[in-house]
Amino acid sequence: MALDLLDCLPASAILHNIWTSSILLIILLYTLLASHLRYARQRSTLEAFPYKTRQSFAQMTDNDAFEIQLIIMQLEFPFTFYKALQFALFRTYGIPSISKVLVATSQLSDVATASKRYADTAALLREFLSHRPSSPRTLEAIARMNYIHSLYQQSGAISNDDMLFTLSLFVLEPCRWIERYEWRALKDFEKCSLAVFWKSIGDAMGISYRRLESAEEGWVDGVHWLEELQAWSEQYERKNMLPHPDNKRNADETVAILLWGIPKSLKSFGKRVVSALMDDRLREAMM
Repeated sequence: MALDLLDCLPASAILHNIWTSSILLIILLYTLLASHLRYARQRSTLEAFPYKTRQSFAQMTDNDAFEIQLIIMQLEFPFTFYKALQFALFRTYGIPSISKVLVATSQLSDVATASKRYADTAALLREFLSHRPSSPRTLEAIARMNYIHSLYQQSGAISNDDMLFTLSLFVLEPCRWIERYEWRALKDFEKCSLAVFWKSIGDAMGISYRRLESAEEGWVDGVHWLEELQAWSEQYERKNMLPHPDNKRNADETVAILLWGIPKSLKSFGKRVVSALMDDRLREAMM
């Protein structure tokens, strides 16, 4: 019966049906393969490190946290991770006490020095993001960063709260951006790796966590620390992220750096894209 029906169809219709079936099959196979490969690295990471339960997170070492974050940063979500770090730095300009210091030094608010200061910051971050916590390059980068900050900490220009808020953005923004723009959110063991890594950076910088609820008794694991840091960071933002001319000066020069390689005819559109990536509070703080 089926053969009789096929005999009644013109050759073009039969060919069309074969092509349609083949394309649908290819799409299905591609979807299954992509799904398998996308989660393969996550599965292999879980197999390589002994952090399969929440109880095991408390044992996560700084080196393991670094390795897991490196996989996330370089292999899983490279573009989004780096853009989130750029935006984390940008977000600090919404705090007048931070932007005032940057304007006073003219490092990020002056067109003559902004690009160099931005490149210097990126270079320091890249050193300890790309090398093990105990490596000489990481230790030298952190020592250099501590020296630069100490000049302003001793005079009272930079507070511990400003330092803690900045640290919070470097761990929170990648989590937020990946959840918002990528094909999956970070798993808890991945969030723990970011938390353990950045807490170790904060420890090396001498940042106090006394503002966090469990500062005296300590934290169960990295996720616990991250949850308390996020709660404090959001509260700090609501209180301190306010409009100020210095915020805009820093933001304008940084946006110009970010859009440097874009044709002049598209720069206006690029600025609108940057504005669209801001939430209402940050956009208002940038005036």
